[in-house]
Amino acid sequence: MNTTVQHLCPSFHFAFDACSGNALNTCNLVGTTTSIASAAEPLNTPGTAGVSVTNPKLITQFGGSSFSLNNATYTRFRMDGTSQPDAILILIPGFEGGANDFKILAENLIPRVYVEQSLVIEVWAFDRRSNQLEDLVGLNISEKRLDPQVGLDWLFGSELGLALDPVLAAGPNRRAVFYDSTDVPFIANWTPLVFARDIDAVVQAADAVVRNHNVFLGGHSMGTTFTARYAATDFNPGGTPDPGYAKLRGLVLLEGAGGSTAGAPLTADTLDRIIAKYDGGLYGAVKDPGSPGRCVNGTTACTIASEGTDCGAFTTPKCTLTTTAYPIVSVLGFNALNPRILASSEPAAIQGAYDPDSGLNITQVDQGTAGNNAVAMVPDLSGLTLINGGGPTTVEGGIGTFVDDDGLISSLAFFVATSVGGPGPTVGGRLTWRDITEGIPASETPNNGPPPTTFPPLPGVWGQEKEVTSIARLLESFYVGNTNFTDWYYPASGLSVTSVTGQCSNAAGGTCSVVGNSFAPCGGPGMTQAQADAQCSQAISLDSTALTVGRNRPDIESLTQAANIDIPVISFVGTNGLARVPAALVPFGTSIHRCTAPSCNQVTDRVVDASNPNPAFPTLGDVAGGFEVFVNEGFAHVDVVTAEDGPANNVIGPLAAFLKRNTQ
Repeated sequence: MNTTVQHLCPSFHFAFDACSGNALNTCNLVGTTTSIASAAEPLNTPGTAGVSVTNPKLITQFGGSSFSLNNATYTRFRMDGTSQPDAILILIPGFEGGANDFKILAENLIPRVYVEQSLVIEVWAFDRRSNQLEDLVGLNISEKRLDPQVGLDWLFGSELGLALDPVLAAGPNRRAVFYDSTDVPFIANWTPLVFARDIDAVVQAADAVVRNHNVFLGGHSMGTTFTARYAATDFNPGGTPDPGYAKLRGLVLLEGAGGSTAGAPLTADTLDRIIAKYDGGLYGAVKDPGSPGRCVNGTTACTIASEGTDCGAFTTPKCTLTTTAYPIVSVLGFNALNPRILASSEPAAIQGAYDPDSGLNITQVDQGTAGNNAVAMVPDLSGLTLINGGGPTTVEGGIGTFVDDDGLISSLAFFVATSVGGPGPTVGGRLTWRDITEGIPASETPNNGPPPTTFPPLPGVWGQEKEVTSIARLLESFYVGNTNFTDWYYPASGLSVTSVTGQCSNAAGGTCSVVGNSFAPCGGPGMTQAQADAQCSQAISLDSTALTVGRNRPDIESLTQAANIDIPVISFVGTNGLARVPAALVPFGTSIHRCTAPSCNQVTDRVVDASNPNPAFPTLGDVAGGFEVFVNEGFAHVDVVTAEDGPANNVIGPLAAFLKRNTQ
């Protein structure tokens, strides 16, 4: 077990009673990052029986070939000096998110619950096993010294031609390791069920610490899917059911829909392709991208058009198309999100601890000669030239522009959208940033109209926009502790094993190809090709019975318990975010069982009337039915976990009450 303790005493703290404020500034909120063994041991993964590590990058990062990645990692936020917690809330980050996504939420929630509800709670923020591939040794040294130059050298010193900083030369005497997709093909075997078992390890660890089994589970964005799938998983298929939900007091869904058991039945083709992917096709398609695809043995090259011949010798004659282990997000042809861009935020944020909005962002600072800076010299950082037209910025000016909900990046990649203020004046040639504490012009907080009455809501976002996340406070989340705000190697390939991408012959009206929803009608007037293709694609959301039971493959997925989930659920949406209206949670509410917890009345449905008063704002079970949805007007997608605990924040208060009400 590897444990690193970091004291989280923010330079800019707004959390109620987060620190004592005495002369020593004793901080009473502590974060501890811990890794524990997981029962999940997927094929080809370091640490799984029979796997020999030969990749030199892995050997360099982990100091040898004898190490395991079969671990579950979490950061435990708690008040220092408190006794056994009354409740523990485990939170799962979303797409490319890390444990520190929940740092501000924990700082806001823990002291408020203690003061208002007389409840000692802890927040355990989950890091996916992919976070172990982030080579943080030099960044932790940089953090400890508050020296961004050390972090810059650690990440990009080779491209910049720097002599290794003496601090790094003293140990570990190297620079950061970054992995190409083909270095880590085992990510293809990190399936949703693997992560459910990782989460289960953390749930069990929390249960061993907390009073009277008061463990809650939640997530943000895609993290709500991890949450719902955990609750719906049977961890003992074929025997007495061991459902995830039975180990929890309640579920917390932050700006995400969770999932659903609805949808067209999976076709035989879809089930065959899922099996072919899991049994070796996907691993081979990631490991060796030299052909359009790989058959189930992981080595035989194939195409979809010729798979009957190419893969005909195998029991499952399907071709799995080549893909990457982790995603590279492009915006306007630039690499906007990749491991190096995500990593680059850390030295910049460390600089922000003492120089947030005056000096030049360190990634733009020339090292020795003109033009020799990280943004210019590291090809993977090309996406940073989209910020301010590639012009000079301060730390807050650069990071603020990248994540701001009104910026170019977030307009094309909604999952980073955060209401962090707006651009400030250009001072000394550098774009500065106007934090939410410095006054926001009315022009930057438009009113997007009244609440919608239809679902999906048209035109989409609605309500009075608000600026609610402090960029100054957010910066710490990018680097503090042995974790961070991001997931450099988000395991998209493995998570895709239970989905199949189809193709429609004509967006205006056509037929699905052989893949997925085979030969079904698709498309229609006004539909885009992507919308039409989606009608041909299929995926397992919360019910894998056709695969688990019908094909006898509980080793791939074991989602058979959704209809039995009987614990309370609380959800939060942002009107400028992804979910936007309560109706986004109706599919989940109608997929699960009536609430039977003591806080519910056991007779009220989760969804009382999906159409009344209107489809966007249905009548829900609320507290009596164990199904609450709280709207945060003007909040962007990330704001629900990063906003200050002020009058506009409709997360902290309701969540505190939910935890109190359901703690036994």
